[in-house]
Amino acid sequence: MIARVAAVLTLLLAPSMVSAQAMLVDLSKPRVAITSAFKGADILVFGALDAPGDVVITVSGTPVRQTVLRKERILGLWVTGGRQTFDEVPTYYAVAATRPLSQILPAEGVAGVAITLSERLASIRPVDPGRRRPDDMERFRDGLVDAKRRELLYPAEVGPVNLVAGRLFRAELQFPSRLPVGDYQITAYVVRDGQTVSAVSRPLIVSKEGFSAELFDAARDQSIGYGVLAISMALLIGWGAGWVGRRL
Repeated sequence: MIARVAAVLTLLLAPSMVSAQAMLVDLSKPRVAITSAFKGADILVFGALDAPGDVVITVSGTPVRQTVLRKERILGLWVTGGRQTFDEVPTYYAVAATRPLSQILPAEGVAGVAITLSERLASIRPVDPGRRRPDDMERFRDGLVDAKRRELLYPAEVGPVNLVAGRLFRAELQFPSRLPVGDYQITAYVVRDGQTVSAVSRPLIVSKEGFSAELFDAARDQSIGYGVLAISMALLIGWGAGWVGRRL
């Protein structure tokens, strides 16, 4: 970590080298290990600019296919009233910036760049939309966002990016305990006069390790055996609990 910061400072003090690119970016660690005791993680994003400007950082998880279910109350029972599947849904999405986005970006957004969550979700594709009305499709999109936010996977607030002397920046990214595994992309943008003048991306790998990884691999690679073992253990535990209960 100290060596990474020192490298950024060295480049910052060498104007001829920094002028070759508008921004330098690095992460405090390139990997997050999810174990059985995982309670979340903090990643420091830091870097340097060639000239003063605003910095916006986006964190996007692996795009996946996701199905949204709509519940309806019929005769006093909650049943599935409809479903819609979307492609290219980011498993996680967060934004951090030096100032409120309304003060940095134009109201219509930046052409060709998806920064806000709404801009990113505009690119997800509905699977077999059929004759579904646009307003109905929008409700499914809203339901997707609500479900992700309940799991803290789509933070509603824009996180802070601290800027020092207009040249150095740092942002502490906080990830929840239910963080999905996959390859994440952390992208830092330099914004001046409402336009992005530079963008640098860094990968972040989120993977399971230890016993939780072995359990995950067993469930994926040996699904039949894993299912039989899980059912057997449930029956054994139930029988044991019943045996103890009869003797109390």
